[in-house]
Amino acid sequence: MAALPEPDVLPEPELGALSERLAATRLVTLTGPGGIGKSRLAARLAESTRCTGAPVHRVDFSGCPDAALVPYTVAAELHTAPAPGTDPVRAVLDLLADSRGLLVLDTCEHVLTGCAYLVGRLHDSCPGLRILTTSRRPLGVPDEDRVEVPPLPRDRTAGLLQEHAASYGVELPGCWAGRLAGQLDGDPLSTLLAARSLRQLTARQLHAALGAPGGRFAVLTDGPGDPARHRTLLQAVEWSHELCSRAERLLWAQLSAFTGEFTAEQVRTVFPDGSSLASLVSSSVVHARGDGTYRLPLAHREYGKLRLAGLGDGLG
Repeated sequence: MAALPEPDVLPEPELGALSERLAATRLVTLTGPGGIGKSRLAARLAESTRCTGAPVHRVDFSGCPDAALVPYTVAAELHTAPAPGTDPVRAVLDLLADSRGLLVLDTCEHVLTGCAYLVGRLHDSCPGLRILTTSRRPLGVPDEDRVEVPPLPRDRTAGLLQEHAASYGVELPGCWAGRLAGQLDGDPLSTLLAARSLRQLTARQLHAALGAPGGRFAVLTDGPGDPARHRTLLQAVEWSHELCSRAERLLWAQLSAFTGEFTAEQVRTVFPDGSSLASLVSSSVVHARGDGTYRLPLAHREYGKLRLAGLGDGLG
């Protein structure tokens, strides 16, 4: 059976709300952990904007190896090449100076300084241009409106899992969809990978594997080829880990000792150097809840446990 198109992850009302915020602020950054749906939501907004007749430019920085190359990457998307010896940022500014369209900069977290500088200049120099960026951490430029893409609720995760499974010819009973959804933590990438794994595993086998130490990294491995960082859940988590400082990585591993929610006071009490908590929240590694507590998403917690136990030497 041929695979059906992947179902949309985020409901339409969120798309409308995002469009309104972008119209009001002109600069929005979608943040959240890898696989949460930032790029998909940005692509949907770009398509809806394009349907209005407004010009849309989308730049994917996944393959950009250095922050210094950011303006050249954008210029290439705009089908221009700065002359030798000229300022590439100036060339981009000149092209977009009178634009009243949308510029989408996708996957900015590993070239953050280059994106922040360019976006700051564009925001100041191109008053009609709206800018939407996706990044695991905010750019930190003036007037940036950060929008965190939240995990899916459990019932939506279960429904999405059934939809994905059906597209691969697997009929997943609702009772098993609900049980598996509790282990997938509202993560669309994990949900997609879990559905793909159901082509080889029964629901019972998958449930057991997800509950075993390190099990989710062993079975959630059959992702699509693009983007490469989403081919496996482990690669998605490693991408975030590699962007962290040494202190952030250490605290990430230490926080995995908490079995559920925790407070900033508990972190300061248990770990003498817990000052990196705020930066882990900003980097979408730790989730800040509305009640003042924090939690590690299940994939991050499990990865941290492997690091903490000394089992993660081969995990990047």
